[in-house]
Amino acid sequence: MKTPEHLLLFFVFLTGLVAFSQGFRTKGWKCEKITSSFCDNLGYNSTRMPNMLGHDSQSEAENQILQFEALVKYQCASQLKFFLCSAYFPLCTELVEEMVTSCRPLCEFVRKKCLPVLEEFGVSWPGNLNCSKFRRENNLQTMCMEGPNITDDSSSKPTSVFGGIGSANGSEITPRPAGKHHTGSEQCRKFKNSDNYYYVKSTESCAVRCGEEGIFKTSDKSSVDTWMAIWSIVCFVCTFAVLCTFFVDTKRFKYPERSIIWLTLCYNLYAISFIVRLAAGREAISCDRETDGPKFLIQDGLRNTGCAVVFLVQYFFGMAATIWWVILALSWFLAAGMKWSYEAISSYSNLFHVIAWTLPGIKTIFILITRKIDGDELTGLCFVGNQDLIALAAFVLGPDFTYLIIGTLFLIAGFVALFRIRATIQRDATKKSDAHKLERLIVRLGIFSVFSTVPATAVIACYFYEYANKEYWFYGKREGRIAEPNLGIFQLKIFMSLFVGTISGIWICSSKTVQSWKKIYYILTAKRPQRQLVQKNGGTRNASETTV
Repeated sequence: MKTPEHLLLFFVFLTGLVAFSQGFRTKGWKCEKITSSFCDNLGYNSTRMPNMLGHDSQSEAENQILQFEALVKYQCASQLKFFLCSAYFPLCTELVEEMVTSCRPLCEFVRKKCLPVLEEFGVSWPGNLNCSKFRRENNLQTMCMEGPNITDDSSSKPTSVFGGIGSANGSEITPRPAGKHHTGSEQCRKFKNSDNYYYVKSTESCAVRCGEEGIFKTSDKSSVDTWMAIWSIVCFVCTFAVLCTFFVDTKRFKYPERSIIWLTLCYNLYAISFIVRLAAGREAISCDRETDGPKFLIQDGLRNTGCAVVFLVQYFFGMAATIWWVILALSWFLAAGMKWSYEAISSYSNLFHVIAWTLPGIKTIFILITRKIDGDELTGLCFVGNQDLIALAAFVLGPDFTYLIIGTLFLIAGFVALFRIRATIQRDATKKSDAHKLERLIVRLGIFSVFSTVPATAVIACYFYEYANKEYWFYGKREGRIAEPNLGIFQLKIFMSLFVGTISGIWICSSKTVQSWKKIYYILTAKRPQRQLVQKNGGTRNASETTV
């Protein structure tokens, strides 16, 4: 059977794609000579694109910087030209991964000198040159260019962009509450618990700092960790038992039941993603940091290998499990409604595998390319759509809801066909035994379909709840009322997402399973099974076990 080998190779390919994406991120640039005559004699002559202002080429950057030519000639600040060139044509060196611009004190000094001139003409300071985007100081951790001497005007001191008073070297000494970490930007002030947020320069958005409370309390996170540990371990053990039983007797499980085995494999690996997160810890998986800031909830999962791997396993196998459930429903419909034989259904097994592994693979690759992986504050897991509601709708809600509708339609059609066949058989007295077997089949199908459809519906409902309310949770209010998430709904989502894997064991609860494991036991212990001997009086007795 080559399918597991193909699956392994495909998964290795996806893992390699993560590594490639990470490598591409750090090596997808090169230094180039500055071509703009406006920025001659800077003390350096190499730059890189795109720059911090989003210009993709030097010609585009030059067209923009020439707008400041009149201001440079006005000489409001002798350092203005160097500052502008460092922003539009940052220093590039192969020895440093990040582009090097001016330090923040130089920006603040130039702004203080030149802003009054701009205001005389009714022009404000350019938003893309906000001084908060520049590094505070040049040191071993953060590199920036201090530029020409900015202490030549001792009569005044640079003013911080946040209204605080700056020292002579430009470092902020704005009064702050004791024990609180300043976010570094006013953009986060609109959020509930705003002091616990950090403004991420690379994404220009706010993220809750690791170890702090955003929309969830610390006690909620601790409770969810315990909840995840319980159900992920239970799911892993149950699915592992089913898989072991399958490998003991692979010929026993034919289609449609074979679909349940692949579904179980997906849930086994899905549960492992929870266990990996719990073992590694929250910060190791879902936290990121900029060179001059604190750790925060990751917004670009490819910056953290652990985050990327957890996402890869959870999303790919979670989606594959859903598709295998649809294939199970289709197989039942073909067997019951269309009266296909096991052999006829099995002839399409290769097509089933192509669909089940390719669709999640395509979506996973697209998410990796668009860098939509982010961290979840409550669980510490990396997934898609935790901080991006559009991505949640496109990559989670949309596909899951579509698969649920398709699978449910197949199940309903299968049920209708089964009951029709049952009624036909019951009218034929010679087929009473067949009717009894069919009733057992209907019961088993009913149990598993309910146990799989209800959890899938519940998970989608939880995602809709999150999609409709999460934006209000960030602000803490909705139409003047307090807006807070219901922890129980998120615990329900975790439980239901693992429940199908947990109950997959009902398909191996039979005497055939016991007999299969007995054979393995006798093989491993080198013992012969007991056999019944017929006595002369018609009774039976067990022969003693004999060691081979």
